[in-house]
Amino acid sequence: MSVTGRAVILGVAFIFLLAGKISVAGAQEEPLPPEVPFQPIQKLDIVVNPASKARIKFESDTFDFGSIPRGATVVHSFKFANAGQDTLEITSVRPTCGCTTAPLSSNKVAPGDEATIKAYFNSKNFNGRLTKYIYVNSSDPIDPYLKISFKATINDPLLPINMAPLEADFGSIVSGAPGIVKVTLTNAGDSPVDIRLIHESAPEMVKASPTSMSLQPNGNAELTLQLAAQDKSGELKESLTFDITGGQEGRFSLPWKAVITGQRQ
Repeated sequence: MSVTGRAVILGVAFIFLLAGKISVAGAQEEPLPPEVPFQPIQKLDIVVNPASKARIKFESDTFDFGSIPRGATVVHSFKFANAGQDTLEITSVRPTCGCTTAPLSSNKVAPGDEATIKAYFNSKNFNGRLTKYIYVNSSDPIDPYLKISFKATINDPLLPINMAPLEADFGSIVSGAPGIVKVTLTNAGDSPVDIRLIHESAPEMVKASPTSMSLQPNGNAELTLQLAAQDKSGELKESLTFDITGGQEGRFSLPWKAVITGQRQ
């Protein structure tokens, strides 16, 4: 091969080599895609049997207490049923806040049976509107991890009803003796309103009367709470929730408490 031919071949090879370097260099300079943050896998509490026919069904997975007094405890029972054909097991009930406890009536529910998760919320350290959550894990393979919630407004300034007192306190009562407390409800709004009891957290303990009433502006009515005789000593904290309709709408909860002591002589 002539010297000229070799020069041409070497020149072409050099051009291809140079193009490859430029291409590689250009590829290295392209920006990399943003790095996705590492997401650790959360450890689950249970291993769900996919063949299980247990089915959890809540009557309602949310509740609104409406306006509540700061510092009091309000209570709501979340009812659920096993709508399946196998025994339903509740493996954990976890409130997301130390302000809430949520005891479970039974952790095993037979097909067709019901149980409750009773949420106790202490409003001591809160103001304004809030929402709290409770996580429920079960053996239902379709919905093994559920979330129920409640909300409230601490001392809602827009509530047209004033309560006196803000919390019904039965005081100290000897075991086996009944108790009674009267609460005055006043319509502080400009329109007539209707008030109706919609939820009792412990209907077997306290009966409210009347359960519905109508109030004109500046009108008031007396609500009577009667505590049935209790056999076990200890502190009781429960609540009643009322809806307001008519000229103005709203909702409020009336907490009540009692301390049952000793034995009746």
